[in-house]
Amino acid sequence: MVGNQIKFDDQVVARFLTNIYKQRFNIDSDIEAEMFRATRRIMADAMATGIADAVDNGTPMPSETFLNNLRHSAEVFSAFRVHKMQTDVASQMVDANGKLKTFAQFRKDVEPYVSHRNRAWLRTEYDTAVIRAHQATDWQQFESEKDVFPNLEWIPSTSPHPGADHQVFWGTVRPVNDSFWSEHRPGDRWNCKCELRQTEANATIPPMPTDADNPQPGLENNPGRDGELFSQKHPYYPSGCMSCPFAGGHLAALMHGLAHKQNCHQCEKVNKVINQKRKEYELRKKEYERYKNDPDYTDVHFDDNTGGYCAIHREHNREKGFVYEEEAMLAGHKNGHVVILDREINSIYKHKNNEGFWDGMLFEVAGRETATKNNIRDGLKHCAKKPGCKIAVLVFPKNNFDINVFNDGLKAYNGLQGDPNQWAHFEKIICIQNHAIIYEKSHQL
Repeated sequence: MVGNQIKFDDQVVARFLTNIYKQRFNIDSDIEAEMFRATRRIMADAMATGIADAVDNGTPMPSETFLNNLRHSAEVFSAFRVHKMQTDVASQMVDANGKLKTFAQFRKDVEPYVSHRNRAWLRTEYDTAVIRAHQATDWQQFESEKDVFPNLEWIPSTSPHPGADHQVFWGTVRPVNDSFWSEHRPGDRWNCKCELRQTEANATIPPMPTDADNPQPGLENNPGRDGELFSQKHPYYPSGCMSCPFAGGHLAALMHGLAHKQNCHQCEKVNKVINQKRKEYELRKKEYERYKNDPDYTDVHFDDNTGGYCAIHREHNREKGFVYEEEAMLAGHKNGHVVILDREINSIYKHKNNEGFWDGMLFEVAGRETATKNNIRDGLKHCAKKPGCKIAVLVFPKNNFDINVFNDGLKAYNGLQGDPNQWAHFEKIICIQNHAIIYEKSHQL
């Protein structure tokens, strides 16, 4: 994922195709591990972005239980998405005569499909997931405040070129708990940019929709009510347990009493596959062991829950500011990131070192004691001065992070755009407080 370009790394795609062609896993009943992790990360980022956007606008943070439900639904969606893609790709391995194609021919033949699926489709799914996570967060507030604001109003789309499909609903006012919102709502069309707002206005008579106004497949549910980012009617999902790739086949589904059941987001069979992929963090463990056994690195730690790890090069400067770097490193690896405080070169006059690598990208840390607008702006300026820095990490040692002040500081920093000595575009800005990542967001102008 690069800036605003939502896509998979070319090497992830290359390994995905190679693993399918060489049948290194069961294409019918398993999922390709690295593509699953990549998909899960992107969908998790979409969910986090949508929630952050809602919180930025003043909506309270939902409960941890609700957030966990959303996260798990994103994992389930990712699993079925990867399975659908790998089976579609695998079907292109043989030619019209049933003969196995060369890998070069196979890759050439599937390139248009993979490119479209992993760019245009992924972009749409990401954007819609952001919107629905935002709306789910808003809905939690609607439910908690319905005694004060009993009704909701459908607000017209903010799109510069809105479609006609939702215009019939614009201006509709219905109670929060009305069944209308289970049948129609903003976010039930891909990339829908309509919104809901709380109102004390009287309810209106709902319009008479046609079949053309029905939600699109996968978007029928209200994520604010069921905690599911997408519904199991999405085309990636099986039509029933009997056809589910993770149920073990028709006979196994019958033996486990799944013939007339379908609750993909709570299914133990689906969870088993996802949990197996989590175990593949053992690959990270091997990477960790490499650093652990390297005499040039010290303070090497692995987080068993997240698969994150960290290390410090023996020639990393541990003097001024190191306490902030260490705080960032420990919080990062506990959140599943790979954080390496790498060697710093001090023998070259005026050479500027980054701290090292955060998930393979150069990063810099700035401790923000006062956490004022200017203090935050200056912290980002500090990171921008380090050549090639892609991740800016701000550490708040006095637990005084405030989202509104942070946004003001970020706005002030973005006002420096055009001055290469003070401004650079980051892939991500991460805020750390009390040993935890409390806020992270793609750098947007």
